[in-house]
Amino acid sequence: MDSKRALERRIKRMLNRPVPKNSKCAILGLIAVILTAAVLFPMDYNPVVRASSTQENSRENSQTNTIVPGLRVGDYKLGMSKDDVLKSLGKPKAILHAGEKYNLDNLPKTYFMRFDDISFEIVDDSVRAIVAYSPFYKFANGLGVGDSEQEFKQAFGRQFKFEEDQGKLYLTYKDEGLRFIIHKKNRTVMEFSVTKKISRGQGGFVAKPIESVKEYDDVRWKDLSKLDLSTRRRLIATLTFNRKTVWPEQAKMPPGSDPNKILTDALNPGLGVRQLHKQGITGKGVNVAIIDQPTYLVHPEFAGKIVAYHDTGCQTDESSMHGPGVASLLVGTNCGTAPDARVYYAAAPSWKTDAAYYAKGLDWIIAQNQKLPEGETIRVVSVSAAPNQSSWANPQMWDTACARAEADGIMVLDCTDTHRGFIGRCWYNARLPESVAQCNPWAPPNREFKFNPADISILVPSCPRTTAEDGEEDRFGYRYQYCGKGGLSWSIPYCAGVLAMGWQVNPKLSPEQMREVLYKSALTKKNRAKIIYPRNFINLVRRAKLPPKNYRQRNR
Repeated sequence: MDSKRALERRIKRMLNRPVPKNSKCAILGLIAVILTAAVLFPMDYNPVVRASSTQENSRENSQTNTIVPGLRVGDYKLGMSKDDVLKSLGKPKAILHAGEKYNLDNLPKTYFMRFDDISFEIVDDSVRAIVAYSPFYKFANGLGVGDSEQEFKQAFGRQFKFEEDQGKLYLTYKDEGLRFIIHKKNRTVMEFSVTKKISRGQGGFVAKPIESVKEYDDVRWKDLSKLDLSTRRRLIATLTFNRKTVWPEQAKMPPGSDPNKILTDALNPGLGVRQLHKQGITGKGVNVAIIDQPTYLVHPEFAGKIVAYHDTGCQTDESSMHGPGVASLLVGTNCGTAPDARVYYAAAPSWKTDAAYYAKGLDWIIAQNQKLPEGETIRVVSVSAAPNQSSWANPQMWDTACARAEADGIMVLDCTDTHRGFIGRCWYNARLPESVAQCNPWAPPNREFKFNPADISILVPSCPRTTAEDGEEDRFGYRYQYCGKGGLSWSIPYCAGVLAMGWQVNPKLSPEQMREVLYKSALTKKNRAKIIYPRNFINLVRRAKLPPKNYRQRNR
């Protein structure tokens, strides 16, 4: 009987889905399914008639395939029971949680049940999210899987967030409880998820309960209150969390652990930077620039420090996660290496994987630079991306724009070649944050990483750090996130801020000289890894000779 129900559902879906042009295989497949049905079903049972009738009924009563944000996908509603899902759809194709497979006799508290064209996130036997992969399901405006990213933006407005995570592009409408995965090449929707709508009056998102946690997991917006972490002494400092993470009661926490203290302590850039700030070396009077994902401008870490902002084509009024992070690490009042520098910010849509937007942003920075008076021009641009990578469109445009910037006396730091991408990442010891010698030339969790002695990078701390986050909370004030594992994106603005402090001390030095002093001042470890050494760098900058006569930088 289960096989008959499954076959009926399959015929129904095939008849309701649009058939592509010249799709002979699809038609032949449908014929094969119907012939199989003739064997399984009695003579008086006509699946085609029944499916066609269902299709007509769905036109009259759109509930059979209509998506209602925050409520349902077709007949499947948020909050419905696991048993109701199974009664309707039969046995799932897969049951998954945290990369592990399960069966109906061995279910965790939270898991995904996957069927042919739809999945359900189940928590405590209740549906919390629905994911659809098929064009069968449509919004009231007719949009669904396969339609373009631009059509969804026009339909749902500009209050969205666009981010890339682990190679996937996500278009999110938080208030609507909708999230779309976008195809990188043809910019169409591949799948979408429906969850409950967010109530702004209740402080935004509700923390999501989880059943287990590993070292270096991201537990922002997660609820760990049911876990017993009392024996896991090293765990908390390795995680990525924010102030909306819900922790277990103190008896179930590792002895002596305090997530709020860990978060606060990691605001410190370490390596003696705050001691330099106490000496008045803060990047004051120095102009820098950032090209990154969009950011909002009012976080206390950098409010008033972004003197000009330019959108190269992000098409959103919302902030990203990445933009506030890099801005705060460069000029943040509490976590930045150059808290008194001024920033020219170009917002670029990295999710479009097109270097043209980054080149446009850099050309805007060059144009701003040429308007500035002598001695106040832009010194360095922090770019936590590799716009000339082969997988992006127009990579050559980035290289030519960088050549124009360098000709105008601007230093560009990015993630490309050894000329501009000479920054690497390292991990500093949170217990001894001021010790350059304690920095490790690897990034967790790769503890077995062996440094390549041929690597000429200057290694700069990427974690553990706390950065500004992209929002405002009624209860906690402006948000922060702690990163127990950070990437090269966090190292580049750190280095740009150190360079800004150098130009405050000796504004006559050229970008080439600054780079040379960075290398000379670095601490070289036994394995030949070079760790940035801010205090030593400033001391050498003070004694550095003036640039050669042919140096064309306008800051003389």
